[in-house]
Amino acid sequence: MGIHKQKKRWDISTLPNVLFTLLVCVVCWILGYQNRIGFPLENSDKVTILWDIVCGFFTDRDYTYFVGFVLLVLSAALIQRFNFRFVICRGKTVLPFLFFLFLNSVNPDFFPIRPVSIAIFPILFTLFELFGSYQNPTAVSKIFNMMFFLCAGSLFFPFMLWFIPVFWIGMYQFRILDMRSFLASLLGIFTFFLLLSGWSIWKHDWAVFANIADCLSDYRMVFANKSLYVDWIKPLCFFIVMLVLFFYISSQENEQSIRTRQFLTFLFLFCLYTFILFLFYTHTFADFEMMFYLPASLLAAYSFSGKGGVISFIIYYVILIVLIAFLLMRLWNFL
Repeated sequence: MGIHKQKKRWDISTLPNVLFTLLVCVVCWILGYQNRIGFPLENSDKVTILWDIVCGFFTDRDYTYFVGFVLLVLSAALIQRFNFRFVICRGKTVLPFLFFLFLNSVNPDFFPIRPVSIAIFPILFTLFELFGSYQNPTAVSKIFNMMFFLCAGSLFFPFMLWFIPVFWIGMYQFRILDMRSFLASLLGIFTFFLLLSGWSIWKHDWAVFANIADCLSDYRMVFANKSLYVDWIKPLCFFIVMLVLFFYISSQENEQSIRTRQFLTFLFLFCLYTFILFLFYTHTFADFEMMFYLPASLLAAYSFSGKGGVISFIIYYVILIVLIAFLLMRLWNFL
């Protein structure tokens, strides 16, 4: 009984630790608001037409930061719902919500809204459909919706189209890939672009297709330019995180649920695929970073859930302190 109480004391999912982390997130957003980080919104030639229209609605700083924070909380809540529905983490925990909210709050690149802040919702709905059709190849409607949502997100973040292959791999891994399901996925892609073509014909304007193609073809490798030594730091850090996640997942041979192991493996694959993509699109690194945080927050929550010891507690707070220190250094350089 005493050991159980001791573990509960050092559990990072207890209410005091959760409230403290939430307070840190709010303070980070207040600091970003006071320093006007990310405002006004970026409106360059390489953003999508739809995002360019959205930027026109966010001319007030208070409104922009409020909407940005609400979108972040909603996406974190959906990740939490995703965890509850598919039982990624052991036991009842709010760690997926907490990790995603914190990782995005301590990064000033995400203040206040980016294209991926909206595109994250279609990718989440896509994950819901993929995981919900686990070992059920007859769920062709879910597979159709999965690809349709993924293509719809490309209106804000065109690089989501590159994620289509990784979801085909997920279909194969979850034993739902056959000729019928594959055709359903192609039909979802075709339906979206057919509707988009109809809109373009009606408007007599094919700029949307040209804009998406222009964004996808504008690749800039992070290691190609010798002047980008500073930009190597984050990719290398993410690579180390990938190795840690890989060895941790590989060590989970005693995981009772094969289903959970397959879910974790796909999330790791999603992280790896995102890491490879943002090496080719360094100018949109922050957007890929948020996409990376989606599966990474679930994997991190899985790693910490059910482990209420002093070591886990210390590691968690070391991560908090280091990320907050990086944020303060970024703010100092910004000022």
